[in-house]
Amino acid sequence: MKPFLFIIIILTIMAFSGADDNKLIEYHERNELTWNDYNAQPNHESPFKALTATRISFKANSNGKMLKLSIKNTFEPHNSWTKTNESVELLEHERLHFHISELYARKLRKQIQETKFNSTDQKLMNEISRMYEDKMNELSKYQIRYDRETSHSTMEEKQK
Repeated sequence: MKPFLFIIIILTIMAFSGADDNKLIEYHERNELTWNDYNAQPNHESPFKALTATRISFKANSNGKMLKLSIKNTFEPHNSWTKTNESVELLEHERLHFHISELYARKLRKQIQETKFNSTDQKLMNEISRMYEDKMNELSKYQIRYDRETSHSTMEEKQK
């Protein structure tokens, strides 16, 4: 097996491992999450009232001459929970976590599209993987900052 194809297979498995894709909700601007989408059992030991789990994944396909990447932002209902399904303000806060993930998926897509790659197949996948890791680190920091600045939705003015 060519090293390039092997790397694609491994990265695809890593990017999509875990949950069944059919149970994930792909991001669409017009389709907002509802509390009914939060299916995991709440963590009653957590000080937080809800948790939104998202995943940015990528899939690579090659015909030997051209590499095609697909980058998706999805919501994980089976890992997302709420202790209350009555707070509209909290739901808006949790929805914004999903929107923030989409922002970073778009940043990753843009960075890859604007990069001129002059690499061998293996180096190309290494570069893309590095970009992915960098964007995921940025996303994680931004999500933490968002929660800190809004005090997890309780600071109404900051939340707006």
